Amino acid sequence: MSSAYDLNALSGINAASTGLGVISNNLANSQSVGFKSSRTEFADMFSGAQNSAGNGTRVASITQDFGQGTINNTGRELDMAIDGEGFFVLEDQTQQYDNVYTRNGSFKLDKDGFLTTQEGNKVQGFLLDETRSTEANPVFSTALSSIDLDELNKIPKATSEMNYDINLDGEAANNVDQSGVSVTADLTQLTAPGDDNANAYDGAPDYFYPMTIFDSLGGEHTLNANFYKNEVVNDGVNPKYTSWVVQYTITDTDAQGNVTYTGHTPTAGGDQGQIYELRFDTNGGFIGAFEQADIGNAALTAADSTDPLLEFVIDNPLTGASDPLGGPIDIPLGIAVDFESMTQFAGSYNQRGTTQNGYAVGDLVGLNTGLDGVIEARYSNGRSVPVAQLALANFADKNAMEKLGGQTYAESFASGAVQLATPQGNGMGTVNAGSLEYSNVDVAGELVNMIQTQRTYQASAQVISTSQQLTQTILNL
Repeated sequence: MSSAYDLNALSGINAASTGLGVISNNLANSQSVGFKSSRTEFADMFSGAQNSAGNGTRVASITQDFGQGTINNTGRELDMAIDGEGFFVLEDQTQQYDNVYTRNGSFKLDKDGFLTTQEGNKVQGFLLDETRSTEANPVFSTALSSIDLDELNKIPKATSEMNYDINLDGEAANNVDQSGVSVTADLTQLTAPGDDNANAYDGAPDYFYPMTIFDSLGGEHTLNANFYKNEVVNDGVNPKYTSWVVQYTITDTDAQGNVTYTGHTPTAGGDQGQIYELRFDTNGGFIGAFEQADIGNAALTAADSTDPLLEFVIDNPLTGASDPLGGPIDIPLGIAVDFESMTQFAGSYNQRGTTQNGYAVGDLVGLNTGLDGVIEARYSNGRSVPVAQLALANFADKNAMEKLGGQTYAESFASGAVQLATPQGNGMGTVNAGSLEYSNVDVAGELVNMIQTQRTYQASAQVISTSQQLTQTILNL
């Protein structure tokens, strides 16, 4: 009988000892980022007899509470907290698992520019699909990838589109003579260094607007748009309209501060492809752009309305690029120009918002992460673009996941297959940037549990002591 008492009490001591271990682990991690508290669940041991006193207790399971932890603001861009369901997806650097999972969003950039945990596991997400995306509607890949913020969108982009939103003064004087006699603007030849000639007017334009553009190597150039007021046309056949001539050149400033003409048309001869006629109706609205066949001491001859495409070749780009033999590289540059927002109202010239889509090489200077997990990278070239969307994972039985330490888990057979989604999708939570989710341990509650478990331990020990006293009493009879 004494032996049975001792065994039952010993099982209580063992169970209470395990419970105290769980409590101490919870208290030790009460400030750990992403930590989830555990609790010990006890069950009686099967005795096998109807009137048996029982065989003591055992630890039935140790379960985790995956409830929400406290989210505290840190102000650090690479800190991220999940508010709601889900785990961050990480590449397993040990390669033992395909991926591992965590609620700890204390991230960093490694030496190669990858977004990683403090332990070096690369954060996984869905990269921007540039083939299907527009600036207004980013589309992300469906395949998981590591997020390399140092390289994404760092490659320069040549200017390929421009949009002019300018009001030209409708009261400006005529500056081009349609009859064939030069008024104030003769066509002169500006020699581009080392190559063909670039065409330009001689004389001040009615309006001049320079715009910085970029070649495919990230080199900056100045695209000069010279606007010359033409005449009001009323031929009795077509509706009355006002004509303007716009002429383009590209200039650069060398190391000595000298302005040089670096752009020319890629075709030789008399092609005047860099000169267009803009037509406006009597209400100041834009009608269309017409490519000029010839300008000079001859009448202006317009082709059909066209979508202007400026074509240049950049001689000796400022980036210092050279061919394999060390010679300079000529870089072709084609720019589609949109004049649809142009107007011609009386009063003054007004540049309302001319834009171009090129940019130079940029270095990462910061991040913005939205509630939907979309990471927007800010680069030194002034661009701010979405580059990836964080992936979140969930499991049917989170308590069955394999614990790896460091608030990291792995998929197991019992947990069920991983369920991947994006923040705010398929029941997943949101991502709070500049914040961390701290432990969900209730310190006060754990102290109460510790007292209760301590009493269980002491009571079980007292049973053993009492059993020994009874045994000694029997032996003394």
